[in-house]
Amino acid sequence: MAQQATPRPGRADAEPPVCHTQGVIRLRLSIAVVVASMAALVAGTAGAAPIAFTKCPGRPAVQCGTLVVPLDRADPAKGTLSLHVERLPARTTRRGTMVLLAGGPGEAGTPVSPDDPVADAIPGWDFVMFDQRGTGKAALKCAALDTPSSSETPVVVGRCAGQVGPNRAFYGSRDSTLDIEDLRAGLGLEALALGGVSYGTYVAQYYAQMFPARVSHLVLDSVVDPATFDGLDVPFFASTTPVLTALCGGRRCRGVTPDPIADVSTLVARTTSAALRGRRTTLSGSVVRSTLGGPGNQGDIPALLAAGDFDLGLRRLWPGAARAATSGDVAPIMRMLTIVVGSEEPPPPTEVSSALFWATTCEDSALPWNSSTPLKQRPAIATAAVRAQSAAFAPFLPANVLPDVIANGCTAWPEAATDPLQPGPLPAVPTLLLAGGQDMRTPVASARAVATRSPTAQVLVAPGAGHSVLGQLTCAQDQLARLLAGRPVSTAACNREAPVPYPVTVPPAGLGAVRPSGAPGTAGRVAHAARLAVRDAVDAMDAATEAGLERLPGIRGGVARPLDFLGTEIAFSRFSAVRGVTITGTIRFNGSTFQGTLRVNGPGAWDGTLYLARRGERAYRGSIGGVRVRIPLG
Repeated sequence: MAQQATPRPGRADAEPPVCHTQGVIRLRLSIAVVVASMAALVAGTAGAAPIAFTKCPGRPAVQCGTLVVPLDRADPAKGTLSLHVERLPARTTRRGTMVLLAGGPGEAGTPVSPDDPVADAIPGWDFVMFDQRGTGKAALKCAALDTPSSSETPVVVGRCAGQVGPNRAFYGSRDSTLDIEDLRAGLGLEALALGGVSYGTYVAQYYAQMFPARVSHLVLDSVVDPATFDGLDVPFFASTTPVLTALCGGRRCRGVTPDPIADVSTLVARTTSAALRGRRTTLSGSVVRSTLGGPGNQGDIPALLAAGDFDLGLRRLWPGAARAATSGDVAPIMRMLTIVVGSEEPPPPTEVSSALFWATTCEDSALPWNSSTPLKQRPAIATAAVRAQSAAFAPFLPANVLPDVIANGCTAWPEAATDPLQPGPLPAVPTLLLAGGQDMRTPVASARAVATRSPTAQVLVAPGAGHSVLGQLTCAQDQLARLLAGRPVSTAACNREAPVPYPVTVPPAGLGAVRPSGAPGTAGRVAHAARLAVRDAVDAMDAATEAGLERLPGIRGGVARPLDFLGTEIAFSRFSAVRGVTITGTIRFNGSTFQGTLRVNGPGAWDGTLYLARRGERAYRGSIGGVRVRIPLG
């Protein structure tokens, strides 16, 4: 549910020879809210017409309605906004209503699936989501950002502000919070159970502080801490060390890297003055020249790390790929770049509104300037602010930070917060906070900080989960159900369902570094390289499928495609993990059991065929260059 922040350079199989990921860490959840006075905030929310629901077209189990709110509560003459609302009615005796807020800012809350797993976990509750102002069918739009080729540089962001016009000032978190109060009234409720994911947790906290008597339960998933949001995304960068330390804990990085933090530092140092250069496999299987990092693109390294928040398959690839890059083998980390770039098919504004994102974040973030600060002075202020907190960004440097943080984009947005929200106490109602141990956008530390402001908060950490826990893990949904039922909650419930994942080992770059297996000399090396390619595809396929891709690029060329939903059958086309050796064919596997036939192309005349687990044997059999080979599957 939380909005993903990824780059927009176009499809990976139509890329230019050199490709960067500038803008990939647009962390869409950094918010701080303007509060003038509590009386002024509450004003304008007293009257809301009842929402008339009808069956949603094509989804008769879901009800659709419209909430009408004023654009500007201080000046009703400016008109109204129609916000789309959807409700999945309770399927057992009704106990209450839960409203869940989407992430972003900019992500639409609807449509609601009749089989929504969160709603399924709480059948006695009406489940409601709505498109917050500026999202969904009434999305805020700007041509500057709503094209596939757009890049969110300050110049383009400023152009978007001009296209949206002066009404951009009415799309902040303050207005969204007051809309929720109108929603409550329109639903005819005295109080509601309020939940949020990512940026939605920020708005939920805002509402809970403004209207504590209207909240019966509070559920915050992937928690935003308002106290840390100054447009510099410090929580993300500060989480690098604990996240990578946890990923490699328990000897999970044995044989992968001795120190993942040192590897990041090495890559940062190497890309300060010059880019990493090498060859990268595209989604078509061809190999192109490419670069990563370097002057003007130093956000590339943290960008690839950030992508793992939504794609744990990518996070598993990071330690090995980073380690290989420090040793001069950049192909594994270039493969990660292809997956990230290839997955970025920009959603339409009705799904994710970039204009709304910038309108909200620039209006509400506690930036190091205010709205009266001339635009031409802001870049220098942003640079000074980043340098002043350089220690907080370790192992990254200010040069890695500045191009992609929210403050940089907001240098060209006219509005800026002048009185950001000071986090206050949350109501003493049953409260559950959920955090993924592998989430860098909203790290565990943010959830624990917010929990200190609630006398009843319980923090559930899913050690191996990334961003957005509630929609993915049954254990989290079960604890939500227990909270709403007034039963004890187990904060350790997700330890078993979401353990920390194991990083993936990177195969050697060249055939000379591969030990012979199944036969002596070159035949054994080629056969072993073929087995490593199979292992790499099995280990890395999740990174591609979680990114929504239909194929996995090989580290050194070719592609592998899952042939079934579970990924237990894979077709290879000149797929290569070790330079000079490719495999083509199809395999099926179930756990450690593999079956299939592979054609192997090695250097010179060292070609051949391998049969996997033929006649039930747990081995690869065949011949390479006329030499018989037999390799154990393990």
